[in-house]
This record gives sequence, structure tokens and C-alpha cells, in this order.
Amino acid sequence: MRPCSTCENTIVRSSLETCSFCAQDLAGSDNPCLKCRDSQPDVDGMKTIGGWYGPLREWLSQLKYGGDARMAEWLSEKLYNLWQENWEGLPVVPVPPRFKRIFKNGIDPVGLLASGMQKHNVPVLRLLRRHGNSTQKALGRIERLNGSTLKYSLKTNIHIKKDSYVLLDDVSTTGATINVCAKLLKSAGAEQVFGLVICKD
Repeated sequence: MRPCSTCENTIVRSSLETCSFCAQDLAGSDNPCLKCRDSQPDVDGMKTIGGWYGPLREWLSQLKYGGDARMAEWLSEKLYNLWQENWEGLPVVPVPPRFKRIFKNGIDPVGLLASGMQKHNVPVLRLLRRHGNSTQKALGRIERLNGSTLKYSLKTNIHIKKDSYVLLDDVSTTGATINVCAKLLKSAGAEQVFGLVICKD
């Protein structure tokens, strides 16, 4: 399933100037944004398809919360295009969801998107494991930034090469999830870690 040309043309965020590190709309200010200048994140750069609004928000919500995967192929194509433009050749590492999310909807949205990218010969490495079912949804911004509820680890017997990687996730609000995972990969030997997400909230 693909969007009509009218809906697709409303997704303009990728043409706007965004922060190199967190993909926040700069709104005419300097790059990187003030937040990232004050405290540079662990992720070395981030790209998104668009903002958390309009048709893109509706399509991703249907996939993420409703288990409706009809737009997954199109979203995978857009993610592939961004990967090809910015990090072609680098392996993509999907960020795993909470187990309850998979149990409720029957699908892993990020895993599904990663599989879609693999059809374009993108190297995908499923290196991470998530622990617990805590969510950041009900937390305030400061608590989200702290990322204390986010528990990830490397899968057993995983060896991280001294290389660069691209983390794949669906939505970035504060960037805490991407940064926690980037820090984990770097602590295991990764040189650079970038973020690729569908929406920046």
C-alpha cells in the first residue's frame, strides 16, 4: 500500500534544516541546536523521514499501536533512501521494543521495517535485547532524558567490531532511547553510531 501523491507531498520535514545530532527542526537557528551544543549526545547524527504530525503520524500510529502494517513497505523504502543517502554500507541495528508491545499487536514495528530494508540489501544486525516492560510514555521530559527506565544489553556472544552503525527506531521524542543504545554500542567498541527514525516528535 502506498500513499496518494497529495499525502506524500505533505511530508516536507526532510527538506527543512534540522539539527545534525537530534533531527530537531532548527527553525532558523544555528546547527547543532542549543540543546546539543550544551550537551552533545552519544549518537553522532540522526535523520528522520518527517515530523510527528499529519499523515506520517497517522500511518506510524496505525503500525505502532494498531498492528496495521499496510504502510510498512512504503516506510521501509523511505528509510532505505535516507540510509543510502547518508550511510550506505553501514549495518543497521534495530532497537527492540518492549515484549508487551509485540504481545499486544502481534508485530515488532521496528523489526518489520528492518526486514523491509533488508529486501533492498541493507545489512541488518539484530544485536540488542531489551529488558523489562517499563515505558517512558508517562514520564516528564527530564525523566525521559535521563533514560533510567530503558534497559538494553547486547545479545549473548555478540562481538562489536570497531566500526560505525546505524540504529533504527520508529519515533524519537527526547532521543533518550537512541542515545542509551548508542552509548551501549560504543562501550562495546563501536566507533560511531547514527540514528535513523521515522518521526521526530
